[in-house]
Amino acid sequence: MLRVAFKYAYFGWNFSGNQFQPHLRTVDGEIFRAFEKLGINARERRYRIAGRTDAGVSAFGNVFAVNLDSFEPWFLRVLNSNLPDDVSVWAYSVVDGHFNPRKALSRVYRYVLPDEGFDVEAMKNAAQMLLGKHDFSGFAKACRPCVREILRSEIEKRGDFIIYTVEGNAFAWNMVRKIVTALKIAGMKSDPEIVKLVLSGEHVPLTPASPYGLILIDVKYPFEFKKDEKIYGLLQERIQERMRKFAQLYGIFRFLR
Repeated sequence: MLRVAFKYAYFGWNFSGNQFQPHLRTVDGEIFRAFEKLGINARERRYRIAGRTDAGVSAFGNVFAVNLDSFEPWFLRVLNSNLPDDVSVWAYSVVDGHFNPRKALSRVYRYVLPDEGFDVEAMKNAAQMLLGKHDFSGFAKACRPCVREILRSEIEKRGDFIIYTVEGNAFAWNMVRKIVTALKIAGMKSDPEIVKLVLSGEHVPLTPASPYGLILIDVKYPFEFKKDEKIYGLLQERIQERMRKFAQLYGIFRFLR
């Protein structure tokens, strides 16, 4: 029996999250169905995922692991042929039999939001306050205490958009989306102090930002994954197709008047 880790991507807006839920369309559900078509019950083969994402959240480099009787690289193409076009399993690594993908070195998320006239410098200062180890209870849901370490927290402006990239050892439920809400408030008020207040334990109501701007970019481990170039190329084409579609929709509504 081999344990194999797979890196996978999905477009999250048509899913009720990635964790399996009966009677709802989830990423896990689609992966389970693909394995079942190959005669494999993934849930009975210690299927584990690195990170749970909410409904609407996308991923480029999430990771799952499963036990297989045997494995050859061509298995990726067979597996992908049984998946819908909004899920792509694009890399693999044969790992230790005890490997748990949740025990990662770090996770990298990115959030994209339209620039509504935010004070970008205030947002940058607020983002820097998150670096290091803190209790993030005020930014999380159902997590008390909630000690996490943030390794990277960066704001940059690109055209009409503001990009927030954050890397940490782990993230709690809604944590990134609540951080984004705090950064938006800092940008609207030109004052980064809201982050300091939340980290100090002061109660500040924060509604999670929309899930549609969030993507799990990568999950890092002390080993490398082997990329299937053909599947990776097809994934890039699928990304380009969706970029064209949403660029047209953006243009329609932006230039409506």
